[in-house]
Amino acid sequence: MKGKKLFFIYCVLLFISCSSPESDGKKAAKKFCDCEKEFIENLSKETRKFISDFADYGFTTRLEAREKSKELIDKASREYGSCVQKAQQQYSKLKGKYVGNYGKTTKFEYAYNAKKSFDEQEIQRGIPNQMAINDLILTIIPPIPNAEKIKQDLLGRKITEQPNGYHRQGWYWEIKDGEIKEIQIISENKQANDYLFEVRLVLQANGSAHEAFVNLTYVLHQHDDWTIDFLESKQVSIVKTGKYDNCVTSQRKGWSGEFYLEFTNHCDVALVVGGMVLSEFGNEWKKFSTVVNASATSSVGGLFSVSVRDYQIHFVERP
Repeated sequence: MKGKKLFFIYCVLLFISCSSPESDGKKAAKKFCDCEKEFIENLSKETRKFISDFADYGFTTRLEAREKSKELIDKASREYGSCVQKAQQQYSKLKGKYVGNYGKTTKFEYAYNAKKSFDEQEIQRGIPNQMAINDLILTIIPPIPNAEKIKQDLLGRKITEQPNGYHRQGWYWEIKDGEIKEIQIISENKQANDYLFEVRLVLQANGSAHEAFVNLTYVLHQHDDWTIDFLESKQVSIVKTGKYDNCVTSQRKGWSGEFYLEFTNHCDVALVVGGMVLSEFGNEWKKFSTVVNASATSSVGGLFSVSVRDYQIHFVERP
């Protein structure tokens, strides 16, 4: 019996002699680093399988492939999180042995940080096989954009007026959600690796509807889906309804060299009048538009502007 007691005491003393702030700090750090190594190993295994089975998935879009790849990473990350939680519990337990002893706590932390920093340098960083996965994903050619996709892609894009248009210089329409009332793909052509679309749009916010024709150049390259590279505005015009034609009367006024147009709005809503004017000193017709407030007048041409020899009214609509 006495021998057994001596052996037990010897084991306790041996354990105490082996247990120190330095050894406990290293032990705590190793647990965290083991989690990282296991995470990388699991992820490497999953990504290798993903690469070998890539063709069997039958991905039609790059987004689908990236989503599947993300699932693998999320699965490994959940397992890693569980491992780290256990490592944190062990860290707190080992550090707790030295609570109240500043010297030993400092030694524990120093050994912990040194060991963890050293081991982390040995662990592969980043996602294993990520470059190979990216190369495979880039082999997927997504479906050519349809009208619905184009409609979504146009949000936030600006359509501008052309030279000698009805609107003032610098006018543009920035497309917002719900403003595209109609969309029609007139033509689509493949140019090298890009696609060129000619599109007709009907836009409307609070006032009159506008019809616009634009060219869209779509590129793929490194993008996950077809993306608009640039928009070329071709033509913009107000959609004529004829509802307000009788609301506005026009009259040419002035004297030689300073003739102008005066518009009178006989209705109680603001209206925009558009048309063309011919200068007294040239044979070029120029488009114009002007807003005539409710029950008010507005003018075009005259002093310091074009002197109007002749004119045409093309539309009277809500602004």
